[in-house]
Amino acid sequence: MEAHEGDKTVGPCNAGPDQKPGERYPYRQLDHENTIRLLFIAPGSGEENSSTYTLLHAELGNIPYQALSYEWGLPSDDDPYITIDGHTVRIRENLSEALEQFSSVIRYLDFLLLWIDTLCINQHDDAEKSQQVQKMGKIFSGAGQVLAWTGPMANDSDYAIDMLNAAPQDRLFDTQLPENYRARTAILAWCNRPYWKRIWIIQELFLEKRLVFMCGSRSIPGHRNTIGNCIWVMRKRSENSPSAVEPDNSQIWETVLWLGKHHTHTLRNWLYVCATSQIMATDTRDYIYAVLSISYKTRSCLAQIIPDYTKSVETVFKDLNTLMVDEKAREGCKSCISNGRTYDYTDDDNKIVNGWLKKTLGLNVQIGWHDGSRYLSCNSCGRPERFYSKGL
Repeated sequence: MEAHEGDKTVGPCNAGPDQKPGERYPYRQLDHENTIRLLFIAPGSGEENSSTYTLLHAELGNIPYQALSYEWGLPSDDDPYITIDGHTVRIRENLSEALEQFSSVIRYLDFLLLWIDTLCINQHDDAEKSQQVQKMGKIFSGAGQVLAWTGPMANDSDYAIDMLNAAPQDRLFDTQLPENYRARTAILAWCNRPYWKRIWIIQELFLEKRLVFMCGSRSIPGHRNTIGNCIWVMRKRSENSPSAVEPDNSQIWETVLWLGKHHTHTLRNWLYVCATSQIMATDTRDYIYAVLSISYKTRSCLAQIIPDYTKSVETVFKDLNTLMVDEKAREGCKSCISNGRTYDYTDDDNKIVNGWLKKTLGLNVQIGWHDGSRYLSCNSCGRPERFYSKGL
């Protein structure tokens, strides 16, 4: 089977006998460095809201597609199955709910081409996973639309989305909203969903071209003042009753959608944000890998960090620490390098990040981030005294 998009053709990913529940999907190896998989969703011929699924290979940038941003959720014995190319594939409940929602509208479309990380990347192949994760920045920035699935309807979410849709685009909510207890409560409940605590959301929201937030059957365009209004509601709640407020993610939202857009955040800044917020990662290595493509490249050494899921967590963070050594200093001899002095103008931030690595992540790693290095003149190699600013 092949699917066609205009004059473009994408090839089939697999075909074969039915797969028994619990067996791994037999992925076909990706053909080229720029090849990705896309989930081809078409209306089914059975139940009203049924769909058929096929995994296809496509060259990144050749055909239009949409990307799904969502929370994986924890595995469960009750997780459902879907059929892809005749193979039975188990998916987690949250993804199943998203696909069910798509199925309710897919009957009005010919088909949908969707990139979904858990299905379009062979999660059991660390080499492929590492290679594809390097492309995730391009995948999300190249998508015609990013569908941000925040979960099914719950806690009056329909009303929350309706209120956000009704808000003016050119300004934040007016001062009457704090008096609307129902709206405030519903929006806060939506803001505190697990979706907003994912490490990958930073890159996905940062790189999107056209974003649509989805919650149950409701949706809201991301280009509207959605995030700004949510931050406004959370902060107004904090001002009114600070002792009753649980930690929220207003800081990370503001950082990603405003400060981050100015390309001022470095890798250390992103880790600091993670250390001081509720951002979570299923794989600890993703605290680095998920923000690489949006880290301000003040240091060329960051280009040397390549996602590699064959490395242990501690190795990944130790490699990062090694790269923080001033590259210029390596040009000297052992004598003058060992006599180098570092200057740290953000010691408190470093302590917070390193404390988080040890206490929260359980890593016996301390990253030596410093803002400057001074190397005295050296009689052994004739190197003059130098001071290097280490953009971080």
